[in-house]
Amino acid sequence: MKHFNALTDSDLKTFFKYSPAEFNRDTERETLGLALGAALYTPGSRPDVAQKVIDGSYRKAAFSGLATLIICLEDAVADFELPAAEKNVVSQLKKLELAPVDQLEKGPALFLRIRDAEQLDKIVCQAGTAMGVLTGIVFPKCQPDNLLSFFGALDRASEAANRKLYALPLLETKEVLYTESREQTLQEVYKILVAEKERVLTVRVGATDFSSLYGIRRPAERTVYDVHLIRDCLVSVLNRFSRAEDGFTVSGPVYEYFSGHRNGWLSSSIEKVLWEEVQLDILNGFKGKTCIHPSQISIVNAGHIVSLETYEDAMLILSESEKRNGVLQSPKRNKMNEVKPHLSWAKKVAAQAKVYGVLNENYQAIDVLNHIRAEQFSNQL
Repeated sequence: MKHFNALTDSDLKTFFKYSPAEFNRDTERETLGLALGAALYTPGSRPDVAQKVIDGSYRKAAFSGLATLIICLEDAVADFELPAAEKNVVSQLKKLELAPVDQLEKGPALFLRIRDAEQLDKIVCQAGTAMGVLTGIVFPKCQPDNLLSFFGALDRASEAANRKLYALPLLETKEVLYTESREQTLQEVYKILVAEKERVLTVRVGATDFSSLYGIRRPAERTVYDVHLIRDCLVSVLNRFSRAEDGFTVSGPVYEYFSGHRNGWLSSSIEKVLWEEVQLDILNGFKGKTCIHPSQISIVNAGHIVSLETYEDAMLILSESEKRNGVLQSPKRNKMNEVKPHLSWAKKVAAQAKVYGVLNENYQAIDVLNHIRAEQFSNQL
């Protein structure tokens, strides 16, 4: 897989000085966590997931750029349909196990969101070696008192899969949101996750669940950062889990509005707000984002492309980091680059540039996005 693989070689030369690199589920953990990008949820009750992976539907125009697909057995499935959905997930995994390996490698990395550890054990018992088509498991509503059981079930799932499956813990409970319990809960969760760090692919956050605890819902024209109760909690999560020395990747919260594909520049206020929110996500330290509709994929992923100016600043800092400390004049002669304070930032930029690419001079990420969406529109005609 690689991001923006729908672009032609000519398009890549036009927009990118350095094109995105390929990756797969065996890529080293920190790079893979960063590469997940826009993570699309699909209900575990869908009977066509395996077929859409096998026949390449998830690589076609509507899903262009999808690298991460999460099959959900939690909030996306009503309680009354859960037994049928569990049976369906097992069936889908077994169909995928029989598919040609090269077909699976071309498709998105697959993850399963469960309700609890007991459910994962149930799925493992029924699916057996078919668990091996997955890259990891999303742990919902993580707290100190359920994380150990989740990791125990992950051990058993990995054994059945005959490969290491990653954990994607999701923080979305009142203990994380409410100020009187937040710091203690985050500290206890952190202690568990840092001990299991090599098995944690991304830390995720559930802004919709957070909002429900106060009976609020942001309107389509406002970003999540405008909801101060939620913003303050997101800041606390980032403060705990995005520290450079720990090596965690924290993924941004879902934006729950969408519109269909249209031609040209972002075609609706909804898309413009999502684009703004992605910029704020990245500015604050989130990488990637949960998505609920294919129209969100290209917006999220394009937001992670690195500008040439940013890349050149980062490369200058990295090249000088072993020689000296001090202040460097930026290549554009418009800012101060301090080797020591900016070093961890430069390393993150280099990793992001490898996965999402570096733009040619005089191009912006929005130019790539506009081109992708114009192509998507033309393919629908």
